[in-house]
Amino acid sequence: MSLLAVIEKELRMFFRYPLRVISVTLIGIVFLLQFVFFGEAVLGGRYSQILASSTGLGDYPTYALIGYILWWLFASPMEAYVWGVRRELQRGTLETNVLAPIRMIKFLIGLSLGWILIDNVLMGIVFIFGVIVFKIPVSFIIILKAVPILILSFIAFLGFGMIFAGLVMLFKHIGPLTQIFEFGVMFLSGVFFPTTVMPKTVQAIGNAIPLTHAIEAIRGIFIGKSYAELIPTIEILLVLTFFYWLISYALFKYAEKLTRVIGYGGY
Repeated sequence: MSLLAVIEKELRMFFRYPLRVISVTLIGIVFLLQFVFFGEAVLGGRYSQILASSTGLGDYPTYALIGYILWWLFASPMEAYVWGVRRELQRGTLETNVLAPIRMIKFLIGLSLGWILIDNVLMGIVFIFGVIVFKIPVSFIIILKAVPILILSFIAFLGFGMIFAGLVMLFKHIGPLTQIFEFGVMFLSGVFFPTTVMPKTVQAIGNAIPLTHAIEAIRGIFIGKSYAELIPTIEILLVLTFFYWLISYALFKYAEKLTRVIGYGGY
């Protein structure tokens, strides 16, 4: 119940301000449009044979829409951990929450789940907008097949984002660094162009990010691949999920132990 209370708090605070909801949704739509139109201008049209030969998905609006939506959802837990904790520090309520009958890690996961639910609603609107405007063929079967991959991806994103929960507890204000990282991931994970065009070293870094494999799996679903064909990608995503949850939990517990001794220090 305490976890649900944290999620409800985040939902109430966000949807209480309609203009904020509208502005964030419009930002999502504007970013999508500019990247799709820019990509089509560079490729010389909507369909790219080169893109099809390297990724199996030659329709650029579909390619970009999937990458963009998942990138936004990937960044959601990081935003929750970084700005959610910082907001609690600014209000002077973080230490009160620490003393409340809820574990700190549970409180932070509640923050993250709340933000993911919010972004799922907003990105659902952006996705529908993209499907309608760019006339992307989507069936109920495709959406249904994508759901298990999305659930696994969210778990991976939560574990990866937890690293930033530990960092913000240690260093307090890492928001600008986090935003730089988020936009860096956009290029490393093949959100708007295939990673195969990048140097091998950069590709290796991108392959260590869960988003890369989540995007690959969902794009595979959209071009008709079966789960059996996606097993190698899913296996990598599972390994990364376990790895990042292990690393992030260890870092978080260290940060929690240290800050309980020296204090949270306000913001």
